[in-house]
Amino acid sequence: MDARERELLTGMGNCYEACGENFEETVGMVAHSRHRTPEDVRATLARMRAAYAEDPEYQGLRKRLPDSFPF
Repeated sequence: MDARERELLTGMGNCYEACGENFEETVGMVAHSRHRTPEDVRATLARMRAAYAEDPEYQGLRKRLPDSFPF
């Protein structure tokens, strides 16, 4: 996982923990703070899941978010 990907997933966890919003609201807040589109954030999260599903670092960051988040 590169630094930008790690930062994105960390931001998702931080935003969710701070606000407790649903998936779309969390993606929107992270996209806005990173100057990205929500579509780009969703696509990046999907690519990360495919690439890092077995990576312990990814799994640890992903566990900060509800299983219901669709990525």
